Parts: sequence; C-alpha cells; structure tokens
Amino acid sequence: MTVMNRGQRSALATVRAAQRSRRAVLKGALAAGAVGLAAPGIVRKAFASSGELKWFTWDGYAPQPMVDRFREETGIDLQVTTYASNEDCLNKLKAAGGSGWDMASPSIAWVAAHVDSGNLGAIDVDKLPNLSQVAPSFLKQSGALGAERDGKWYALPWDWGTEALAYNTDEVTLEYGVASYGDIWDEAYKGRMLTRQRSSMICTGLWMERIGELPEGTMRKAYDDPDALALGYGKAAEYTIAHKDQIVNWWKGTADTQSGFLQDGAAIGQTWDGPIFQMKNDGYPMQYVAPVEGALAWIDTVAVTAGAENLEQAYAFINWAFMPENGGLASTHTTYNSVVKGFDDYVPESFKKNFAEAYPEDAVDRLWMQGIEYPWFLEKRQELADKISAA
Repeated sequence: MTVMNRGQRSALATVRAAQRSRRAVLKGALAAGAVGLAAPGIVRKAFASSGELKWFTWDGYAPQPMVDRFREETGIDLQVTTYASNEDCLNKLKAAGGSGWDMASPSIAWVAAHVDSGNLGAIDVDKLPNLSQVAPSFLKQSGALGAERDGKWYALPWDWGTEALAYNTDEVTLEYGVASYGDIWDEAYKGRMLTRQRSSMICTGLWMERIGELPEGTMRKAYDDPDALALGYGKAAEYTIAHKDQIVNWWKGTADTQSGFLQDGAAIGQTWDGPIFQMKNDGYPMQYVAPVEGALAWIDTVAVTAGAENLEQAYAFINWAFMPENGGLASTHTTYNSVVKGFDDYVPESFKKNFAEAYPEDAVDRLWMQGIEYPWFLEKRQELADKISAA
C-alpha cells in the first residue's frame, strides 16, 4: 500500500470529501448547507478602497465576467498578468524580489518554496471576514501542506482539480477502470500524445509501479527521499526520452493544452481537467477520465506578495472571492472547483455533468494527492525535465 505523510493523507481526505459533496449535488442535494455571509457593513468597509490591484495568476484564472463583476461591485481595477507554470511563477517573483504584483496564486505544493524565497507576505486573516465561507477542511489541509508557517498564513486555498487522461472521442476510446497512464504510450498514438515533462515523469512512474517496473510507493517517497526521486523520476525520464517520438508537443498551460488537440493533432494526453472541460463545453469531441493509478489531485492558492503595494485592495478581492456566488462565477468560467462552501449552487448543469463523467464509480477513492515540493525536490526534478527537453 502506498505510504503518505500526514499532510498528504489529510489533503487527500479533504478533496475526497469535497468530491463526495459534489456527488450529492448531482443527486439534487445541497453540497454545503446554509451559508452565512459576513455582516454587510464589514463587507462595504472592505470594498471602500477602490484603486487598482495587480494579480499574477494562472492562465484562465481571471475570466472577464469575474473581473467585470469585481470592478462593478468594488470600484477596483483588477489588472491581471498570467503565467503557465509554477516554475514561471516562482522564478519571476523571486527575480522581482516578491514585488511587481500584489497577489499570486501558486499551487499548494509550491508555497513552501515561495516562502523560503521571500516571495510572499504574511496574510492578515482578521481583514478577511468571509474566510469563514471557505470549507474548513481545505484551510486545515492547506496549512498542513505549507500554507501556514510559525502561526502565520502565507497562502489561502483558492480552487482544486486534477491531472488525468484527456482524449479525442472521435479517435480514442477509454473505459474507466481499465484506462491507465500507460495508455498514453500506446504505439497506436505515436506522434499524437500530449504531455508535459514533469507530468510525464510522475504519471509514467505511477504506471511503472502498477506493472511492477518500480517498487510500490516509489513516487510517493520521492517527495521526502532524494534516492527515491532519483530512482522513480530517473527511470520515468529514461522511458520518456526513449519514447519521445510518441509526443506531438509539450504543454505548459491551458492554451498549449487546447492547441495541442485543436491544432497539433493530439489524440490522447495527460492534462489538467479544466482545459478539457472548456473544450467539451464548446462542443469539441473531448473527454477526460481518471486512470486506474489515480488522478493527480492539486490545490491552488491565493497569496499576498511580499512587495504588495495595494494591500487593502488585495484583501477586498480575496474577501469578495470567498462569497459563494463569486466562487460559483469563477468555477463556471475556469471549470475548476472553488473551495467556497455552497459554490455548487451557482454553476451550470454542464459543470456537474463534466465532473460526474470524469470521476465515476470509485475514482474519488483512487485520487493521488501530490506532496510538498521543497526546493531540493524542485531542483532535482527540473534537472531531469531539462534532460528530457534536451534529448
């Protein structure tokens, strides 16, 4: 049985609980009961600052309807700069000394590296009355995975999702319970598979564990043990390099993922869920499903940068975003899952349908929660990713 540390076990339990709540919604029940907002006077005071706010976030995380509503309701001009990877976010903030933007949205696994690099400032939670609207389990487990240090919060959970199998239904048929990360290496899809360097390693490693090519638990141990990282990621990197003609292109973010299928001719791949759900909603013949090894679960955050110049505006935005209707608005347009209680009441049926099709039967229990990625881990993994790129 795969061994997780306490933070990883708790975080996985959090995501499982959230997904079970979604399934309840699919059956017509409320996901999170009654929600009480902060006192209107407190909210108005938080919104009284107007001015501007600069957010450094993921491609696709600031949909225009959300930006427009925030400006209309607060008077604050939200200016957005996007990145396509956690590497970009970490390196650009570090190079700028944690300045240039007021907020950032690193994945929870990367928050420790940001704090160690001096990129983030401590968050004054007393200025966020609507923090109570975030599901408590997400707060607890985000803290366990590096968002809280020495009694101070440096990031708050924002949304969550997975990485799993994506495919064009006109060309590929995958069945839940049989579909595996190994399917992306099927010779039938030679030159038509889409992935990214570091994801190809973890997914290939998990597949190798399942078929006995790696000791069970190797990829889990890699987060804490350099020798396990060298073994698991190293062997997966070698496999990726040896079969590089399988890959049509690499993706870094939403745009690359979608163009990979729409323009580059990809038929199958390992991707995030959001870009594929967006394509499904737009009528493209796409599907997304969890493999037998387990979909990779992640949590993204919202944080205040160390050099933030518009702090009051940042707190106003975070407080505004932690209202259920605004969590639902963001989820509707990004197709990722908000951590705000009751956001399910503000998403369309297509959102719920995509979720049910991606995670049928026991997919919730097979989720694979990624661990804390400390600087030494990032450095070693990046060396292998660069080796793949240069092959």
